[in-house]
Amino acid sequence: MQATANEPIDSLADADGHVIEPGDLWVERLPRDLRPLGPHFYRDERGVFHSKIYGIDIANLEVMHGGIRAQDMLENMGLACAMGVPLERVFASPEPERHTIVDAPAWATDGRARLDFNLGNGVSRAVLYPTFMLAGGTLLPHVAPAVCAVYNDWMMKEYCAGSGGRLIPVATLPLTDIEAAVAEVRRTAEMGFPAVFIRTNSVQGRKYSDHAFDPLWQAIIDTGMKLGLHPLPMWDQDGTSRGYRLPDIMAASCLGFPMDMIYTLYDMMAGGVFDRFPAMPTMILEAGVGWLPSMFERFEEHREAFGRLKAPAWKTPPMEIFERQMMVTVEACERTDIRIALEFLPADRIALASDWPHYDGTADLLGGFRRASAGLDDAAVRMIATGTLERWFPQH
Repeated sequence: MQATANEPIDSLADADGHVIEPGDLWVERLPRDLRPLGPHFYRDERGVFHSKIYGIDIANLEVMHGGIRAQDMLENMGLACAMGVPLERVFASPEPERHTIVDAPAWATDGRARLDFNLGNGVSRAVLYPTFMLAGGTLLPHVAPAVCAVYNDWMMKEYCAGSGGRLIPVATLPLTDIEAAVAEVRRTAEMGFPAVFIRTNSVQGRKYSDHAFDPLWQAIIDTGMKLGLHPLPMWDQDGTSRGYRLPDIMAASCLGFPMDMIYTLYDMMAGGVFDRFPAMPTMILEAGVGWLPSMFERFEEHREAFGRLKAPAWKTPPMEIFERQMMVTVEACERTDIRIALEFLPADRIALASDWPHYDGTADLLGGFRRASAGLDDAAVRMIATGTLERWFPQH
């Protein structure tokens, strides 16, 4: 695609940004009997960082879920807000200089500051996902519903309040209790949430193709919500990191994001989820896009060869599913992905994402996107920059 001589893009819409939850968010807001079990992260009077869950300080554990060292997990929490921060401060600095999640910039925890930051960096609207609560839905089933509800209330009533639709919250769901997850879909829809998300991992061994999740997909459709598929390739659930015993966050970030997404899409397609629920708008997030055309072609080759015997519920070719009900995000640093996407996919199914304030984000999102999209068709580039998000999340 050749670009036409038009004015440079001066505004973006962010299809996948993140907030940082205050470390004490759940301390007073959970029901009293659950407060000792809720998440809590903070620095003590000596400046030492602590992260607690289920009343346990994970620094006191030699290993955590899936075999990851607890110290690695503590260090990795610093990546959550390390945009523009040298990674030596995350992994190598001594306490209390070590950068971690409680050192997030003000705009990551305060919506009014976020709006100012976004507008000051050329972002007109942003769809916002959690950080710590990317894993919140897979907490133990007697804890997850209340923890998710506290987060969702904070997002809608505090962080995004007064933004005039420029900060768009996505709800997190207690996936370890499907009945509670369905109830939370309905509750958050009534509050005004336009979307929910799920992690791209089986939930305590249960795959999303399992019919037990069908009431959840139906509730998403019934309420007019959209579904985000967002990776968090950690070691607590089945997936790339646990299955391949990935050694650290570098391997998990590099391999886990796309590989968990590819597996989840295959599982949901082969299991007939998108054939049973063709009206469920679904967003493919933070996994790149260059793999998608070739993997979907491979999916289709195998559906044609094996489907009637091994996946009889899979009726629709993958690319037809994508064009009917999906969109995918691309980041400004992914120059090759943008070009592959525009060669094989409709531009109105591709949206720009920032990943702010995670370590791979950059404040120069506008400049980065201009450079990455240089020479491409102007109308398609503008669709990625703002148009796709506006179609998926129209401002009322």
